[in-house]
Amino acid sequence: MAKRTKMAITLLGCGTSVGAPMIGLQHLPQFRHPRNHRLRASCLVEPFGRGGPALVIDLSPDFREQALRYFPRKNPRLDAILLTHSHADHIHGLDDIRPFNFRQQAAIPLYSEPHVLEDVRIKFSYIFQHTQEGGGKPRLHLHPVLDRPFHPEGALERVEVIPLPLQHGRISCLGFRIGSFAYITDCSYIPDATLAKLKGLELLVLDCLRPKPHTTHLNAAQSIDYARRIRAKKTVFTHMGFELEYEAFRKELPRGMAPGYDGMQFRLPEPHG
Repeated sequence: MAKRTKMAITLLGCGTSVGAPMIGLQHLPQFRHPRNHRLRASCLVEPFGRGGPALVIDLSPDFREQALRYFPRKNPRLDAILLTHSHADHIHGLDDIRPFNFRQQAAIPLYSEPHVLEDVRIKFSYIFQHTQEGGGKPRLHLHPVLDRPFHPEGALERVEVIPLPLQHGRISCLGFRIGSFAYITDCSYIPDATLAKLKGLELLVLDCLRPKPHTTHLNAAQSIDYARRIRAKKTVFTHMGFELEYEAFRKELPRGMAPGYDGMQFRLPEPHG
């Protein structure tokens, strides 16, 4: 009997918009611990196993470094991009997909809400204009995400992606569910309709900015409360500021919950479309 492949999840970064340490705070003693060093939040998903077709959720300004550290060293690939929203710390690594365009000789499909795609067209207007290319431009196919499941084109067409509408302060934002895995970053509120889509999870990666309340993000108490309500087998927190020291936070958390760290990996059952 053939061995069933496992979906591979890699946290490319678990930091907030300024990363950790924030510039000017690198002298603090907590940064002697490597797991308190956090690149900006992003995630690599390889639905059919390590080294197979791959998608990323968000393209942080640290994407080049993340790809060098955490993608497979031989034959890295990028078959789709999912964007949660268009804030700088989630899209400003977009130009660094060019090596994947060169290697794969193809445009990469990018999926997000229509208003996010419009922001991409504005913020990266050179991609969509006739310009001198020099070192080349990213090649993309933009696809609007509506409030229903979709299948990425190409090598990931068997994978069902379920968009998860969220509220990020006053703006809308998306999380994504793939099989028994859900990724929810940058939110201050999870609607009941979205909570209903989060039953039976093996792994939840969830926003958790800091101990104090915040207007656009979940704080630690809110994140723990949502984790208890969702009841995934394992919940890992991401998008964490420097205020959440890894070891201290880990010791405070209930069973089944943990702070994430850059490069953290998981293996889950292969998703079905």
